[in-house]
Amino acid sequence: MHRLLIIPVFWLQFKKRGVDDIEKLPVYPYRDDGLLIWNAIHQWVSDYLSIYYKSDAEVQSDTKLQNWAIEAGAYDGGRIPDFGQEYGLIQTLDYLIDAITLIIFTASAQHAAVNFPQGDMMSYAPAVPLAGYQPGSILQDKVTEQDYLNLLPPLEQAQDQLNLVYILGSIYYKILGDYSDNYFKDALVKPALQAFRNNLSEAEATIHQRNQNRPTYEYLLPSKIPQSINI
Repeated sequence: MHRLLIIPVFWLQFKKRGVDDIEKLPVYPYRDDGLLIWNAIHQWVSDYLSIYYKSDAEVQSDTKLQNWAIEAGAYDGGRIPDFGQEYGLIQTLDYLIDAITLIIFTASAQHAAVNFPQGDMMSYAPAVPLAGYQPGSILQDKVTEQDYLNLLPPLEQAQDQLNLVYILGSIYYKILGDYSDNYFKDALVKPALQAFRNNLSEAEATIHQRNQNRPTYEYLLPSKIPQSINI
């Protein structure tokens, strides 16, 4: 089993934004629940990749992996210029684990946290209109309540917004960790997959417990995170 990094990549964004201090910001569900999911995915990726890569040297000698890394950073490829390590290659197993964890987290938990609140937060068009429907120049000099109301969408457009965000926030396919039977042919993967599912179950229980003592936040419940972006 590969070691879990003490400072997850996931945490660095909070540090940059100044919201990593739990004492100053004790209730931040996206940060706290997201870390549970990040750690579960990180452990799963670590366990899985460690079956097939026993050393940094084996990572470095995998030509298909290295070509993928080069393509990810290439201008005519993925255009992620800071991807990879020296010469755009992947030099260590640690880096590979972090990279794959980031990809899975972004396509599953991160997308869930951004996508599914839309139905709850944006269905009522006056609260979150998708656009202003009068020129912004009308809000000059003496502004009346009616001037602001004129910025809001007409009824038909508000209905379209309701329909759109409902669809965006209500479509779920397979949930995170839900692989079909015998999806992985290698028997060595099964214990790692079971451990992943156990970790997700523990995260689910922890989030339910947290919601007893904070405003309810369910967007990062593992049972509500799709396996990948599905809309």
